[in-house]
Amino acid sequence: MALDRLTKLSWIYDLYRLGQSPLLLQDPDKIYQQLLDHIVTGFDARSGSLAMLGDDGQTLSIVAGIDLPAGVIGSVIPPGSGVMGWVAQNGQPLLINGDFDASKFPGIQQRRREGAAPSSALCWPLKLQERVIGALSVNRPADKTAFSENDREQGTAMLNLASLALENIQLRLEQQRRIAELQTTNQKLANAQDQLMQAEKMASIGQLAAGVAHEINNPVGYVASNLSALGRSLNDLLSVLDASERLEASLSGESPELLALRALKEKVGVGYLREDLRDILAESKEGLERVKKIVLDLKTFSHVDEADWKETDLHAGLDSTLNIVWNELKYKAEVVKEYGNLPEVECVPSQINQVFMNLLVNAGQAIEGRGTITLRTGREEERGWVEVSDTGKGIEAENLKRIFDPFFTTKPVGKGTGLGLSLSYGIIKKHHGQIEVKSTPGQGTTFRVWLPLRQDVPSKPE
Repeated sequence: MALDRLTKLSWIYDLYRLGQSPLLLQDPDKIYQQLLDHIVTGFDARSGSLAMLGDDGQTLSIVAGIDLPAGVIGSVIPPGSGVMGWVAQNGQPLLINGDFDASKFPGIQQRRREGAAPSSALCWPLKLQERVIGALSVNRPADKTAFSENDREQGTAMLNLASLALENIQLRLEQQRRIAELQTTNQKLANAQDQLMQAEKMASIGQLAAGVAHEINNPVGYVASNLSALGRSLNDLLSVLDASERLEASLSGESPELLALRALKEKVGVGYLREDLRDILAESKEGLERVKKIVLDLKTFSHVDEADWKETDLHAGLDSTLNIVWNELKYKAEVVKEYGNLPEVECVPSQINQVFMNLLVNAGQAIEGRGTITLRTGREEERGWVEVSDTGKGIEAENLKRIFDPFFTTKPVGKGTGLGLSLSYGIIKKHHGQIEVKSTPGQGTTFRVWLPLRQDVPSKPE
């Protein structure tokens, strides 16, 4: 390294600055290459290579090179293999001039590109104190002055600074990697917490629905009983009225009492009341049956008392969930049911109903104006499937692969959390099933949920 003192100091300072470059965290490969370029230029060489020790502390990986064959950068050097492997393993520099007698260095296999002229090479281990972190080599062609022992000794001293710069690079990269891991872990924890909160909210909704259903059941019970008694009493009263009318028809004369009775009957409209009372009673019974059906749907949807795995009629689950969300859909969509042959499926009913609710609500929200939601079911071998298809605006291709990611949503701010499909995906995965989605922008979207008919696994998920 034939440099004057001032030039050497400048070279060392530039080497230090490279190790502190802000480009380091953006593109470490460029820093490795710039360091190698600087060192090769400083040693008046034409080519060279830089290899760093891996996390296992054994193998070397070539991270930068000048005038190397294609594909060499990124390759791995086994411990002790080749000149660089030998230098790194033994911790000693090596000077090679002209033909190289590999027999003097066990473990080294001479590797020279075909047709290459004998050259002069220097190879150093990169060390921090006594710890080897890599190896570096520089080469001169045969038409240049060969390296000397003085070059080897000077290089050994000066490349300690290169080792410090490279160690700084690795430490900062490791720090960046750990920060990224911590950020990823924190994000996963935040996602998990939000999903747990959403799941707890859904569980609370289920418990509330079950509680409401239970509370409604009591007044519904005695209203139903009273209506039944009222119906019997009304029939009795109408029978008495029929008898009085027959008696009235048999009476003759124009007594004041008879005339007053006829005037009263005309005033209150007995004929109209007779039919109207029957209609009122029938409508009341019909309304009560609707309330009882809603209560049953609430209980079927929540399944609070049925949190265990059981064989479930998914058609009943779909119907009850549809009734629960009907207020969200009735003004936007016609619902068409194309149910196929689907036997009972072993599942946790409340969780599957939650998936149905998410898919139905999403289908309704995807429809602009008025459209159609089609529910289909079927079976293929030992799996059942449920399909929710809408004629809504569809999903863009670039968003399809992200729709199951937590917090991803294409809805306006405040209209969706981005957790519905993520939770649904998790529920179906726990049931050893899968969700498929097909969508065409402007035409609609179809979600298909696959579930095994039986959970033939060693232990079912919680």
